[in-house]
Amino acid sequence: MKSNEFIKSLNVSRETLKGFYEYKTLLSKWNEKINLVSKNTLVEIWERHFLDSGQIIKHVEASGKRWVDVGSGAGFPGLVVALLLRDRKIDCNLVLVEKNPKKGFFLKEVIRKLNLNVKVVNDNIYTLESLNADILTARAFSELNNLIEIAYRHRKKEGLCLFLKGENYRYELDKTLNYWFFDYDILDSLSSSSGKIIRVKKIFKR
Repeated sequence: MKSNEFIKSLNVSRETLKGFYEYKTLLSKWNEKINLVSKNTLVEIWERHFLDSGQIIKHVEASGKRWVDVGSGAGFPGLVVALLLRDRKIDCNLVLVEKNPKKGFFLKEVIRKLNLNVKVVNDNIYTLESLNADILTARAFSELNNLIEIAYRHRKKEGLCLFLKGENYRYELDKTLNYWFFDYDILDSLSSSSGKIIRVKKIFKR
């Protein structure tokens, strides 16, 4: 996938595309110093990281909401979401949670360079007080069972979760349903035939 295909897939403006190019440059530069993403995936960044992260914006109404992205790492999906929200002129309180100090510094540097209105919480999601999220997201952070536990603690009662998962999503679902009751939808991924988005609504302990 090239940048022009990315534009068509998510209806991105040329101005915002410049932001993605700058983000790509910063990621490549920092990736030589700290391990943000696998070096091999940088070749496929438009599909593997940008489209994969950005597609979740199609499945949520974010205006006026508090959006918490867990284990943001290299900024996926959090920073991609931030660029797309600004592109669509959607006002949203976006918070990125990242425990690793170096990755947290990287996130803040991209936010500063791209002039994004995003807060970074450099702390452990498991020990933080409830973040009261209307929307909670995660990509390549942890197994679904752990994500549901995090969501139970950090989202508002009617909050929505979007978790990006790979080909093992069914195994993770079956395992998690042994411990939790939750309403969910399985959405097809735009970036991978084997990938899925698990959209979670109500959560109850067994």
